[in-house]
Amino acid sequence: GLVSVVTPCYNGEPFLDRYFEGILSQTYRPIEVIFVDDGSTDATYALALSYRDKLKEQNIRFVHVRQEHKGQSAAINRALPEVTGEFIT
Repeated sequence: GLVSVVTPCYNGEPFLDRYFEGILSQTYRPIEVIFVDDGSTDATYALALSYRDKLKEQNIRFVHVRQEHKGQSAAINRALPEVTGEFIT
């Protein structure tokens, strides 16, 4: 079944390359990524969007949401309506 990877992120720029490369290297498919930028003030938004085409090339659905900074729980709650998978991580 489809696995939904829900990721709340606030100022995560230093970690995003490693995060997205980890997603791209997964051998299990199908997966989707629901990424919520929780009002980051660094380059998180642009860096996350820079992976859109790479994810699409591997048939990974990518939903990118940007919201005002509200905290981790609010970011997760914002992601949940976007989930289409059978499993969530």
